Amino acid sequence: MALAIMMASFAANASVLPETPVPFKSGTGAIDNDTVYIGLGSAGTAWYKLDTQAKDKKWTALAAFPGGPREQATSAFIDGNLYVFGGIGKNSEGLTQVFNDVHKYNPKTNSWVKLMSHAPMGMAGHVTFVHNGKAYVTGGVNQNIFNGYFEDLNEAGKDSTAIDKINAHYFDKKAEDYFFNKFLLSFDPSTQQWSYAGESPWYGTAGAAVVNKGDKTWLINGEAKPGLRTDAVFELDFTGNNLKWNKLDPVSSPDGVAGGFAGISNDSLIFAGGAGFKGSRENYQNGKNYAHEGLKKSYSTDIHLWHNGKWDKSGELSQGRAYGVSLPWNNSLLIIGGETAGGKAVTDSVLISVKDNKVTVQN
Repeated sequence: MALAIMMASFAANASVLPETPVPFKSGTGAIDNDTVYIGLGSAGTAWYKLDTQAKDKKWTALAAFPGGPREQATSAFIDGNLYVFGGIGKNSEGLTQVFNDVHKYNPKTNSWVKLMSHAPMGMAGHVTFVHNGKAYVTGGVNQNIFNGYFEDLNEAGKDSTAIDKINAHYFDKKAEDYFFNKFLLSFDPSTQQWSYAGESPWYGTAGAAVVNKGDKTWLINGEAKPGLRTDAVFELDFTGNNLKWNKLDPVSSPDGVAGGFAGISNDSLIFAGGAGFKGSRENYQNGKNYAHEGLKKSYSTDIHLWHNGKWDKSGELSQGRAYGVSLPWNNSLLIIGGETAGGKAVTDSVLISVKDNKVTVQN
């Protein structure tokens, strides 16, 4: 392991990007023509953009998101427009809920519109990627179960006994009883219609990292149920318009992480960071469904590369982090924001590059 870590180097140049205007975690982001867009999460309804090619790089505030503050939304650029999918926020009655709506942002007019389009299931903890002009969504929590949990908490008010009972009831189930989404949905922006595009032969996850290149997309780790991660890696192969699901060797074993970061640099598949509960997998396998009860959330510094059909630990982040934004930039993995130990939101960015299986980390 020491040898693998020595393969990584830390670049000492100027900061990758200027600090985000606010500490930024649990939001979403996308990149289009070298301009980065980030918003929601700890930024509330705010959105910002940054031209990465500008001589004087700075974040510029955009029109506020009209759907209220959201966490765990996803976003994607298609044909010059930014689409934002779902997320978790407050409804008109002030209750926390999962949304299944779609908003579109037009960069030319700096304006938002809510589309008359709803996914057939809630979108939170899901992933989104673009292939052949369509957005694809998979994974995420079950809308009915998640919304019901927060309805119960709202009714409990400040009754700690009732809250403890609700939490025990919510977390003390097997993974399959949470019905995480294992369907693959496609969204066609030209018709604003959702379609069935397939389903995983295994199980759905929440908070997975996603990256795609050409006809292949990878879903890495994530939650198998609330508080329990998986070390699984799934590959979706669209080659020949005949979707195939493959399962690759696991990573971050045995416990796995959620909220990690994934990207590609010089054809090397990268997986970094994430958060999880060490010992939760063993607890679950020993029959304890509330597997993370009493465990402290830990944040991974590991950087893994997929090489010759297996994962190699090939470097480390300067500090563990999770739940930021992963974007492709300069043939590298760009990480913006995230949270570190204790859930603290950060404002910096990290760039991970790979050349000849050597990892370079620029802070």
